[in-house]
Amino acid sequence: MSRGKNFIDRAIFEDILGQIETAKGNKYQDSATIYGDLSRFVVALIASTPSKSLQETYNRLGWGGEANVRAMHEAADYWYKTYHPDRLSMPQIPKT
Repeated sequence: MSRGKNFIDRAIFEDILGQIETAKGNKYQDSATIYGDLSRFVVALIASTPSKSLQETYNRLGWGGEANVRAMHEAADYWYKTYHPDRLSMPQIPKT
């Protein structure tokens, strides 16, 4: 399976965003804000989801093997502790 390009790479994200339109048919203008929103949202999802659930989702979506979910979870948690310590009381996302 081809690995493809990383969506989280800002240049790749901005290229993709340039290919799609808003609901009104225009081009998105503020890619920096959208990228920042994406980053915060992804970090929140990873930080608030138990590692076991992250691994199960990874496999359910078709990627085999063991993802580095512990490293992702710990890095997301560290980001919260560093940049948003006031938001550490986030509820955990229930296991599905």
